[in-house]
Amino acid sequence: MLAAACAVHAAGPAPAATDYGTVGYAEIDDVIDRFQDRYLARIIEQARAEDVDTLLVRIDTDGGEVHHARTMFKRILDLEAAGIRTVAFVDFRAISAGALIAYAHEEVYLAETASIGDIGVVFQSPEGEIKYAPEKIETVIRTLLAQAAEQRGWSRGLLLKMTAHKQTLYRVTRPDATVEYVIEDDLPEFLARHPGFDRDDPKQVIVYRGPDRLLTLTGLEATKLGMATGNAADLDAMHERLGVSGDAIVDLSPRGAERAAWALSRFAPILAGLAVLFLLFELKTPGVGLWAGLAALLGTGFLLTQYSLDLMEHYELVLISIGAGLVVAEVLTMAGGGLLAAAGAAIGLTGLVLAFLPNELTFDFDDPIFLDALRDAALSAAAAAGIVAAGVVLAIRYLPRTTLHRGLAVEGAVTATSAGALEAQTTALVGQRGEAAEALHPNGIVRLDGKPIRARAQHGAWIAQGTAVEVVSIEFGEVVVRAAGGAGGAREN
Repeated sequence: MLAAACAVHAAGPAPAATDYGTVGYAEIDDVIDRFQDRYLARIIEQARAEDVDTLLVRIDTDGGEVHHARTMFKRILDLEAAGIRTVAFVDFRAISAGALIAYAHEEVYLAETASIGDIGVVFQSPEGEIKYAPEKIETVIRTLLAQAAEQRGWSRGLLLKMTAHKQTLYRVTRPDATVEYVIEDDLPEFLARHPGFDRDDPKQVIVYRGPDRLLTLTGLEATKLGMATGNAADLDAMHERLGVSGDAIVDLSPRGAERAAWALSRFAPILAGLAVLFLLFELKTPGVGLWAGLAALLGTGFLLTQYSLDLMEHYELVLISIGAGLVVAEVLTMAGGGLLAAAGAAIGLTGLVLAFLPNELTFDFDDPIFLDALRDAALSAAAAAGIVAAGVVLAIRYLPRTTLHRGLAVEGAVTATSAGALEAQTTALVGQRGEAAEALHPNGIVRLDGKPIRARAQHGAWIAQGTAVEVVSIEFGEVVVRAAGGAGGAREN
């Protein structure tokens, strides 16, 4: 077993003689997740490249994902071996994973009203119930906190009580009046090494925090208990503590592009779904390129976001492009009888799932982290596909009736009618005969009563120019025709 307790970390500011050298500034102020982990990796690499001596990190977070918190904890802890001093500043809150990361730093400063602690490992059930994680997961976090206590000098007992919700924390007063905090698991060994202690004597051993209570401290409490190096009101006060001016600090805070990518990532399935949906609109409705422009804009936003976050590589883009190409070919020609569209959807969805899967993960179906990421990627891809399906259904039902669609149709290349007008004339048009104004393969233009109307040949047939045709239905803003009985010039694909 590890040592029962460590001496309480000396409170107050660091020694005045400390030379912090070149100081770099970073911020962790969002949910602890893959994006924050990648950001931390980026700033550490940049700090090394710019010969930063001290990394000052402002932390303001309620926590996040255990896996990424562990990785970030190790990144900070390992900076000591690289010769970079680490200083955390909490101006509001460092809760759960935020507290774990904060205590990986060599020095921790808090605003007096800030809070730190409550490193409870919890999960939310499908029914919405919050439950503590299994003991084997909590044990991992306790091990990390014990490591921070050993390497950084924080009180082991106080740190462990931030996550050990089932255990009691004891305050032990030595004969010389010094105080230590010992977690329940460590108490037997502590008493064995100090046989003069009587655990039933309230002057020597008292319960400081009982079970089912996690330790959370204010800035003043943390400093008093030695769980903070000192207090600082704001960043200017921190700069003064470190003996540097704001102008001299190397700014490593999140770039605008990083924050934009983080924000857009939450809407990535919507961007992907709408891009495909608008592309279909452009192919199937008369217009002036508005749908194509929207599809290009949203698709570009999706691709840039996924690429910048290392969620996507070139082969995934190739799969998505092939899938989209097959679907477009089916829509334009109806040559595959639906097989092209089905194959394209399968290939495109595969590429889309991979586009939501972090590049650093390997395909290991025994790895729970990979399985969780794969599940999330599949759900995101399904959401995008659902948007396309729902959009098509709604468009077929409602778009032809809208003023917007009729306006677009008027501005289109075929201006004699609009999908809305066609839908309204279904009864009159079905059965009407006309002539193919151009070859239909299967899409093209026919003339009905001398007026050009956008049309599609039934069953993907090819109809030669000049062939007599008969309207069989109205679908998605165009007439569906077949070669009139007895007329030549039509063939099935």
